[in-house]
Amino acid sequence: MDMKKFVNPFEHMSLRKTLCWGIAALILISIFMWQTGLRLSSLTQVNFAGDMLWAATARQVAAWLLFAVLLYAAGVLLSKSKVRFRDVAAGNLFARIPFDVSLLIFAVPRWRGVMAAVADGNINTAMQYIGALTVTGLLSLALFVWYLYWSYKAFAVAANVRNGKGVAAFAVCFVAAYAASMYLLPLI
Repeated sequence: MDMKKFVNPFEHMSLRKTLCWGIAALILISIFMWQTGLRLSSLTQVNFAGDMLWAATARQVAAWLLFAVLLYAAGVLLSKSKVRFRDVAAGNLFARIPFDVSLLIFAVPRWRGVMAAVADGNINTAMQYIGALTVTGLLSLALFVWYLYWSYKAFAVAANVRNGKGVAAFAVCFVAAYAASMYLLPLI
């Protein structure tokens, strides 16, 4: 794979491929979250409350569409060219793949137990696994930055809004989607 295609796949992939990969990832991560007892609690946070499969899928779809609608609205307001919702939504769905990959750490039952103990505030457990927690935290941070980068690139390509105006619009949309998702997702 060419490095340019990896850094910004949205200029090189068709809408159909972007959407198909995004839908496949959404389905797989919904099944994964259902099976591991995870629940999406905001745009980029999970907890151990668990969900039924339909609820896990509905939460994934709601988080994706909430962010996509805000990005689309920003694109329509700021772009001089025609912005199509399907382009913004497909790119945003595909861009979630790095975030979905970061959740795979919970596939390891022992590590899931460690993370649950840390989430409950068990300092003794945290200190026993400080090295592993540090490595996991850095890996999660790298995947989160990758997710944000791809989300911005998808928005910039779909809406033709780049540079300072595009970054500012993307940041406002992300913060708004994150805040709104904290109130919307518990309703599902």
